[in-house]
Amino acid sequence: MPKKPVTSQGVDMTRRLTALVAVLFVVAAACGGSSDPSADKGGIAVARPLAYSLTGDVDLDYRVEMDMAMTTTFGEVFRRLDPSMPGSMDMSMEFEMLTGYRISDGDEPGTHRVTMDVREMKLGGGSVKMGSEKLDFSDLPQGDLDEVLNQQVTEVSYIVTDQGEVLSMEIAGVPIDISGILGGTSTGSATGQMFGPQLPDGPVAIGDTWTTVSEEQLPGMDPIVTEQTHTITGREDKNGHQTWVIKTEASTGAYTITWNDLVMMAEQLGGLGELGIDESMPPSFTMSMRSSPTGSTTYTWFSPDLGLTVAQDVTAHVAMTMEMSGLPNTGGRAVSMRMDGSTHMYMELEL
Repeated sequence: MPKKPVTSQGVDMTRRLTALVAVLFVVAAACGGSSDPSADKGGIAVARPLAYSLTGDVDLDYRVEMDMAMTTTFGEVFRRLDPSMPGSMDMSMEFEMLTGYRISDGDEPGTHRVTMDVREMKLGGGSVKMGSEKLDFSDLPQGDLDEVLNQQVTEVSYIVTDQGEVLSMEIAGVPIDISGILGGTSTGSATGQMFGPQLPDGPVAIGDTWTTVSEEQLPGMDPIVTEQTHTITGREDKNGHQTWVIKTEASTGAYTITWNDLVMMAEQLGGLGELGIDESMPPSFTMSMRSSPTGSTTYTWFSPDLGLTVAQDVTAHVAMTMEMSGLPNTGGRAVSMRMDGSTHMYMELEL
């Protein structure tokens, strides 16, 4: 029996799903080692408390460099959507950001409002390779790149304590149910946030270790639990500031995101278009994305005198599988893919 020809609808759906893959990878990477920096391991005679200096109206800028790499492996049924599709796709992105933080006093004593916004964003490089075909982002018109990047920029506000614990969160003015540690979760580290780890309440010295556990509650989903172990590994002069180097090893448990979860999340943010996803999926479309346990390693150069993070280096990895059904030209069979990737971010305070 001759094979049923693939319609333009199927090819167009493939393009939409390729964009969906990129969006979900960023979501997963945001839910998720680098080499140990040289640091003076010499002890400090007297232990001291550590806290973030957030009093009064403060405006800070951090320069951020970030790169991502991902390999997507497509299942056999998925390739039926487009016979020309190879078995895998490799994608990489490099970009720079200037991230701003406006800090003011919170409504309750000992709390502070921190509003983060991306003030500049520039794509430094990257490509998408499928089989023998490769698209370099540097070949695209800068105007097209600016339009895509600007769609990803949004304002995020947090209410935090002096120790960096997040009490509440808003994205584009919409409250998000979140608890835990801004610096310890990959939500913060992936965007180059200023806090670093949640700091302990009492005095600490070089060599001390403490642990924290955070839960990130996204709409319609069970909490995403992240455990962190923080160790003060030494002291180092960083960009003219005396800093303590804090190493954070974080692990995030497995979780599942369904299409309904994604739609519910998008509705709170104004629609799927706000996540860069085509809204015209078939009515019968369903999706389930399962993330394996992931981890990250963060080095934070914290200045006890400034009460600020001077620099931060984060390496994280992600692995997940996605299964979809209700797509055209699949004979009613589910299609699947696997994504393996990593992200690296380095940021510095600009004074």
